[in-house]
Amino acid sequence: MDKKQVLKKRMTKKERVSQIVNVASMLFANKGFKGTTTREIARKAGISEAVIFKYFSKKVALYSAIIDLKCNDTAGQSRLMKTLEGKIGRDVFRQVASFLITEHQKDPSFMRLLMYSALEGHNLSDIFIKTKGMELIEFLAGQIRGLIKNKVFREIDPVIAARSFMGMVLHYSLAQEIYGLKKYFKTPNKNVIETFIKIFFEGMTRR
Repeated sequence: MDKKQVLKKRMTKKERVSQIVNVASMLFANKGFKGTTTREIARKAGISEAVIFKYFSKKVALYSAIIDLKCNDTAGQSRLMKTLEGKIGRDVFRQVASFLITEHQKDPSFMRLLMYSALEGHNLSDIFIKTKGMELIEFLAGQIRGLIKNKVFREIDPVIAARSFMGMVLHYSLAQEIYGLKKYFKTPNKNVIETFIKIFFEGMTRR
């Protein structure tokens, strides 16, 4: 291989960062944080540890980059929040459930990664909750406040109600994709989502 070919194959900064983040994310999800070292990430990526430290001098920066990779679009916006633009009422909650359940089915690795982080005391899960998690809960709580104000929903704590809805959706995905319940429970997503919407809205509707 001549010098021109070597130069041609050299990664750009953006490509190298993306490679490191993808490899780190995969290893953390499969082996946990305690079972994964920067040396192993470097070896898997075919680079030296020095290259990792060049782009991610602190672990927090790498954790934030993993969250961005999993949750944001190329413009840096939340993919989920982007899909909620212009939606109101039941359509908001239906879209949240549909997006999350579908995403978790396509790639359950991020759920595993968050679980490892929480159980092993690494702050990736804390960063996720403070940013993406709270952003979604506050958004749903705002939707619930509006429904209470319009006398559609009964008077209730909007944040707890938002967390209750998210609890149904996230526990379903966790049980299906991580605990293995999908081997025995094969109800179509549409039916599951509509059941969640019915349970939530009928429970919340003002009598």
